[in-house]
Amino acid sequence: MLAGLDDPYTAYFDPEEYANLLVHTQGSYSGVGIVVEMRFGFVTVVSTFKESPAEQAGVRPGDVIVAVDEEGVQGKSLDQVVTRIKGPEGTEVKLRLYRPTSGSKVMPPVVEGDTGELPPGGETINLLLTRRAVSPPVLETEVLERDGMKVAHISFFTFSEGSGDKLRAEVEAVMEKEAPDAVILDLRSNGGGLVDEAVKVAGIFLPKGTVVATTEGRHWPKETLTAHSGYTSQVPLLVLVDGFTASASEIVAGALLDNGRATLVGERTFGKGLIQSIQALSNGGAVKITMAVYLTPSGADINGEGIEPNIEAPDDPETEDVDETLEKALQVIADRS
Repeated sequence: MLAGLDDPYTAYFDPEEYANLLVHTQGSYSGVGIVVEMRFGFVTVVSTFKESPAEQAGVRPGDVIVAVDEEGVQGKSLDQVVTRIKGPEGTEVKLRLYRPTSGSKVMPPVVEGDTGELPPGGETINLLLTRRAVSPPVLETEVLERDGMKVAHISFFTFSEGSGDKLRAEVEAVMEKEAPDAVILDLRSNGGGLVDEAVKVAGIFLPKGTVVATTEGRHWPKETLTAHSGYTSQVPLLVLVDGFTASASEIVAGALLDNGRATLVGERTFGKGLIQSIQALSNGGAVKITMAVYLTPSGADINGEGIEPNIEAPDDPETEDVDETLEKALQVIADRS
């Protein structure tokens, strides 16, 4: 029945899967420390947590999960695959990955609604990982000095509950202690999260009452989401984005771009502007259904399109010691000073 909705993000959870999902959304859980998204029908790694089993084993953004414990995942929902990867602390899980060659990605389907295609020439990798307690990080900050200027580089990883307030506190603390000449908000590999948190994050940098996004749906009230707490800082702001910047991250990037508050640097974002609802069922399971779409302040529907940055600057994964996107952002700041 769900397949008839023609929505790749709609999913059914059996009682066990739903119970695991609730544990996951509460913060800490036991797993391998990866963030994944469904990309054209393939479960794709978006990021790994620092010092997690996945990072230590060499899992990279862009890797495609082909099998879990020797069982293929094609045709399974994203949440079903995530549930399989999680498990009791100290237990082992086998992952089979497909790693595309450098610069290649999962390709969109020829016919809309079909599964995409894996790029040829990639590498199959088999890993045995031991699950550990995982607490997803919210943010990391470093203050960089370049050409006599101080730049606060804030990597923001997830729009989980309370993350917007944590970012606001971090920005305020950095501004007071370091007085940076510019701020770089890094949303690369941030697959999104709660819309309310996205509105809070945008409000850190926008005046109170500024439009962040609008929503519309057949069974969803039209609503204008606005910044409700006022901006903390007016220093120059750059936002780093890539092909794994999605959902709530795109709400923030689109709001800051359309309102002329920030310059976007990096690669076109993923293009997922959906609002979803999880409804519990009488059998103990649940169903996740897309209820509406959001539009950027300019009225753009980013679904399947993404957001194009002001400055194209992809990072080369083969040059581990150089972050080309960040370097480009620092150069832009220096050129404008």
